[in-house]
Amino acid sequence: MIQARAVAGRWRQLRWWADAGLVATLFAIPWIRVGGEPLVLLDIPARQFHVFGLVIFPQELYFLWLLLAGAALALFLFTALFGRLWCGWACPQTVFTDLFAAVGRRIQGWGGPRPPKRVALWRRVATHGVWFALSMTIGFHLVGYFVPPQELLAGLRAGTLGPSATGFLVVIGVLAYLDFAIVRQTFCTLLCPYARFQGVLMDPDSMVVGYDPGRGEPRGKKGTTEGDCVDCGLCVQVCPTDIDIRHGLQLSCIACTQCIDACDGVMERLDRPRGLIAYRSLRDLEGEGATRVLRPRVLIYAVLLAVSVGSFGYLLAAREPLDLWVSHNRTALVSRMADGRLGNAFTLRLENRARADRVFRLRLEGDAPGFELVAGVNPIDVAATSSVEARVFVLAPAGYDERGAARTALRFVLEPVDAPDRNLVRETHFLLGGSRGGA
Repeated sequence: MIQARAVAGRWRQLRWWADAGLVATLFAIPWIRVGGEPLVLLDIPARQFHVFGLVIFPQELYFLWLLLAGAALALFLFTALFGRLWCGWACPQTVFTDLFAAVGRRIQGWGGPRPPKRVALWRRVATHGVWFALSMTIGFHLVGYFVPPQELLAGLRAGTLGPSATGFLVVIGVLAYLDFAIVRQTFCTLLCPYARFQGVLMDPDSMVVGYDPGRGEPRGKKGTTEGDCVDCGLCVQVCPTDIDIRHGLQLSCIACTQCIDACDGVMERLDRPRGLIAYRSLRDLEGEGATRVLRPRVLIYAVLLAVSVGSFGYLLAAREPLDLWVSHNRTALVSRMADGRLGNAFTLRLENRARADRVFRLRLEGDAPGFELVAGVNPIDVAATSSVEARVFVLAPAGYDERGAARTALRFVLEPVDAPDRNLVRETHFLLGGSRGGA
């Protein structure tokens, strides 16, 4: 169902520009590549997350956590300052619902703010057809954050797209259609969790879309009452969540500003000042003094956000361009060679976080001399932003099982061939038969 009444005005125009920018950004990001790599790609099969030039490996998910924590704290900060700015201006639910409603009005032949008295069947069918096409486009680009859209498009054309990607694409597209074409702002009023806890984030100094009862009441027709509100009801008719802003701040208000534009239009026609409904704080509405910007909750959110950003920057600066994990091969923990020597099997995982292919050399150090490293390939080539598993053996000196300790400390040294001074050392132990100690 399309919103019952359209609205025009300065806030609506600003929101159209914001909607266009956000939709373009959402659709463009999966296609953008920097240095041959995607700007954002959550590559789950490869266990890599490309986020604005940073390649995050599974062992570095704290980077992703800090990004999400920073985004949440930024939302808390902006909510404390500007109320439901996210809901009205940046939430995909609001943005795409606006887009679907605008497309529907154009197809169904709206000539003004009100719907036509009769909409032909072919127009209604065409509306839902275009909505479904838009939904599949949204689904394609959302899947593009997990599968490069170039590969996704090539797979669709050739009919070789895997069942997982195909199912994901269809499910996301259908859900988008049901959400933006059918559910619409009902999601905001009944399902959105943010609407439930926004009251905890806001205070009397937070900016909200509010009606000024001191100026508007008592309401009534022009010339019959002293209040500026003429009780035309336009603020209710344009509200996508069907609330009456004159009843005060309500849970269902998404701060979309449509009631502001509707009321300002009426005030202009009546030669009265705009702003009967406007962005203002509850403190201002209740006449309790000037709005305070710097207050405890704002400072707390700002400090926590700064800590999150600072931690991210520090960890990024201290990040090593390589890593090495060492573990005993549990299926062949201890073996005896043909010459009688004991051997331990190890599995090594070499991770190259740099954006260039690199070559690494492995060598062995230990507390006891005579241990020998046996590797099928050494040095080892590791492609840029990727990892390689290698299986190696460590052989003990002859007669070690008779005089050696049950556990002898060993150190694997990973040495970049192009930077031998940037060695990485990982400690483990050589185990005798019967010992089940770990690396």
